Amino acid sequence: MKIAMQLYSLREYTKSPEGLRDSLDRLAKCGYKYVETAGYYGMTAAELKSLLDQYGLQAISAHVDIERVTRGIDELIADLKTFGADEVCVPGIPGHLFHFTPAGYTCFAEDMETAAQKLAENGIQLSYHNHGHEFKRMGIATGMHYLFGNMPSVNMQLDVGHCRAALERPEEWLRFYNDRISTVHYKDVVFIDGVRRDVAIGEGLVDWKAVTGELKKSGCKYIVVEHEEFNRDAWDICATSYRNIESYLAD
Repeated sequence: MKIAMQLYSLREYTKSPEGLRDSLDRLAKCGYKYVETAGYYGMTAAELKSLLDQYGLQAISAHVDIERVTRGIDELIADLKTFGADEVCVPGIPGHLFHFTPAGYTCFAEDMETAAQKLAENGIQLSYHNHGHEFKRMGIATGMHYLFGNMPSVNMQLDVGHCRAALERPEEWLRFYNDRISTVHYKDVVFIDGVRRDVAIGEGLVDWKAVTGELKKSGCKYIVVEHEEFNRDAWDICATSYRNIESYLAD
C-alpha cells in the first residue's frame, strides 16, 4: 500500500500560488510521493499535474462532488486520465438534496451506482467517503447500510477518524467491507472536554494496529492521510503521520 496526502488538509497554506508551491515542497520533504486532490486551485488538470511533477508528486485520486460524477462525468474522466489516476471519490452526501432519510440515501446510491458503472468502463473506481451522520440509525439500519446496500459497484473510502468519532469501530467496518476497499482515509481523533479534535496519526483514540491489520487483508492500494486541523506545527504532524503509518505497515 502507498501513502498519500489529501490536499484538503493543507487548505490554509495553499491560498496563493507561492503558498501552494511551498506546501508541495514541504509535503515531498515529509516523505509523501502521492496526493489526493480536492480541487485544482484554479488550474486545469494538466497544469496541476505539471506542478505536482515538479515536486515528485502524483495525484492518484480525486475528491469530487456528486454533480461531477453525474452531470460532469465525461470531463471528470478526461481529468483523471490526465493525472494517471484510477480512483475517484465523492466525499459525503449533500443533505440539502437527500435529507438523510432511507429514501434519500437510496436515491443518492442509485445515482452513484450509475456513475460507478460508467467510470468502470474507463478503468476508474468510484468510492464514497463518509463523515459521521451516515452512522446514525434509522430503524434497524444506518445510512451506511442504505448506501452500500444500493450501490454494489461503489467502494468504501472509510474515513477512520470520522468513524471513530461516531463511536464506531473502524476495524469492524473494514472487516465487513473487506472486498470493497481500494482507498482509505487515515485520520486520528481525541475528545477534549467533549469536543472532537484531530491529532497526528497514532496520537489519538484509533486502534491503528487493528485498523491496519484489517486493511492488509483487503485490496486497498492507497492510504490517504487527512487532517481536519493541526494542533501543532502542520509539517511536523504530516511527517509524524507518515512515519507512524510506515511503522504500522511494517509490523
